[in-house]
Amino acid sequence: QLYVMRDRGFMRDLLARARNAGCDTLVLTLDLQIMGQRHRDRKNRLGSSRITMAQWAQIVARPLWASRMLRTPRRDFGNLVGHIKGAEDIVSLASWTAEQFDPSLDWKDVEAICREWNGKVVLKGILDAEDARCAVGSGAAAVVVSNHGGRQLDGARACIDALRDVAEAVADGTEVYFDGGIRSGQDVLKARAGGARMGFLGRAFA
Repeated sequence: QLYVMRDRGFMRDLLARARNAGCDTLVLTLDLQIMGQRHRDRKNRLGSSRITMAQWAQIVARPLWASRMLRTPRRDFGNLVGHIKGAEDIVSLASWTAEQFDPSLDWKDVEAICREWNGKVVLKGILDAEDARCAVGSGAAAVVVSNHGGRQLDGARACIDALRDVAEAVADGTEVYFDGGIRSGQDVLKARAGGARMGFLGRAFA
């Protein structure tokens, strides 16, 4: 899965490493070109490198948890760390990532990435018929009807409401996947009835 970044050189390197690793399908995410206002994350201070007094109090009150966390192996983003100059820790990496969102992304960029990959491309973040037709014209083998879990834009169409329009707009042979709101088998049936070949249920699983 690829996010379109300002650093096109790094992006091409990432694609080359994916090809060398044996990946045959690229999922290109189109609905994350600006930083979203994730209110819950901001309220919980996720993304901040400073630990508050309240957080210190929580850590002190949970010595067993703190001890286990101190012994946990370091986690990092293996695709990024060591491949980006000047981004060697989580703070500098977060700063680099925030600067990489490219709001100028357009269909010419998508077509260029499809040519660069030269394999199957799935475009994620399609919510209307016109974008679905543009996706097919760009060379997509499949599209994902997704609003990024409803947490990226201040307002967006519900995926289930967009599904039928997208399914009817794409050409035969282009698969339609559904992402967002699946919580039960009944939801899967609704997605299938609306034209989806399959649905994603990561949040329900988590």
